[in-house]
Amino acid sequence: MSNRTASESEPAEGKGTKRTRRAEPITKRTTRAGRVGYTFQIDAGVRLDGSRDRRRYTYPTLAEARRELRRISTEAAAGTLIKRDKLTVGEYLAGWLDGRRVRPNTLDGYRSALKPVIDHLGTVPLQHLDTPHLEDLVTLRLSGAPLPQRARRGRRAAEILAYLRARPDGAAYSELQGAFGGPGIHAVDRLVASGDVLRPRRAHYVAAASADADRPIVPGGVSGRTVCAMLTVLSMALTAAMKRGLVARNVAQLVDRPPIEYREMSTWTPQQAERFREHVRGDRMYACWLLTLAGCRRSEVLGLAWPAVDFNAKTVTVAQGRVVVRGAGTITGEPKSERSRRTLPMPAEVIAALRALRSRQSSERLALGEGYRDTGLVAVAEDGGPIRPEAYTKMFTRHCKAAGLPPIRLHDTRHTAATRMLDSGTTVSAAAKWLGHDPAMTLRVYGHVYDDALASAGNVLLGGAN
Repeated sequence: MSNRTASESEPAEGKGTKRTRRAEPITKRTTRAGRVGYTFQIDAGVRLDGSRDRRRYTYPTLAEARRELRRISTEAAAGTLIKRDKLTVGEYLAGWLDGRRVRPNTLDGYRSALKPVIDHLGTVPLQHLDTPHLEDLVTLRLSGAPLPQRARRGRRAAEILAYLRARPDGAAYSELQGAFGGPGIHAVDRLVASGDVLRPRRAHYVAAASADADRPIVPGGVSGRTVCAMLTVLSMALTAAMKRGLVARNVAQLVDRPPIEYREMSTWTPQQAERFREHVRGDRMYACWLLTLAGCRRSEVLGLAWPAVDFNAKTVTVAQGRVVVRGAGTITGEPKSERSRRTLPMPAEVIAALRALRSRQSSERLALGEGYRDTGLVAVAEDGGPIRPEAYTKMFTRHCKAAGLPPIRLHDTRHTAATRMLDSGTTVSAAAKWLGHDPAMTLRVYGHVYDDALASAGNVLLGGAN
């Protein structure tokens, strides 16, 4: 193998003097087989053991080597040079999800948000992930119509890929240059970067697959809110990848978010809430329905245990929740957030209803004997078994229909409670503490007003005019 620098000394202008032009740190190497390559080394910093981190790069042409030398040198000087890694998007995201220390329900949400990314872009090398990949995915999710592969690659790239697929042994650099010219070589570089073309040895290229693989079906026609959730979680994962030095930038932050359609939350008026309260007064689960009307989450009501009810202090402490997690069933775990862990002073009617429910459960335990399932929970069936979250929601829906009330979601009773507190003059900070929220979120999300309140506001502005 013969080596020499790509730049040689040249005579300089002037009388009897020579000035040597600084040689590029690019070395031309010729193998015994006659293949030519251009290589250079870059100092990328210092390793953990104190030694220099020198990295070698080799390219088939001098022009490509010079271009990459300038780019890599700039990144090394700026401290943004990333060590090459073959980790794919799917492999990285799977590892990132497995390392999350969050509530099971939150983790399930992360997995659901990232599933389209893994299904559609999982085979793309992580370091090759770019904004066009994500923009295409956003288009697919919103419209349900994926862009054709030919349109994604461009005409020349599609022709080169078809050319290589027709030759199982691949083609040499010179052959591709002769067939497609200089622009074709640029297309080859893009195909290598995307993983569609491999370079098993110097100046030789083969198609990665004989045909485009059937990609998993990614459902389209979703809302802008769903797409934004996908990009938000992906951005979290790519931020972690940047901290690990796997990528130089977070491309998910560069993608424009689709608009989110605002949906007015449904709530009951105070009169409708009282109507529901009267309807369920004789129900076995009356105490639980009062907690629901008081703004407690479904998970908090179903996760409430008797030791968390202090009859002397007349308080209820939210210390755990019961949620449904796909693949794991119903589980009991920590509250939704640290703010959700709170102690609430309850009105006398709620405490009386809880006493009555506890007394009834004691009678049911005596009646069933060993067949009674002692879970220690407040919301249980007659045999002591815990009530499943979806069953509680169905019970609520049946009561709404029987009471002749407008159908709302179970969670909308929480919106109703927040609105009633704010409309009655309760401060935002007090309402937020009761709900287990940040005050800013309480004001932004739960600050609904009724028609009467709007009319009152208008009268204030217009001096009482109608």
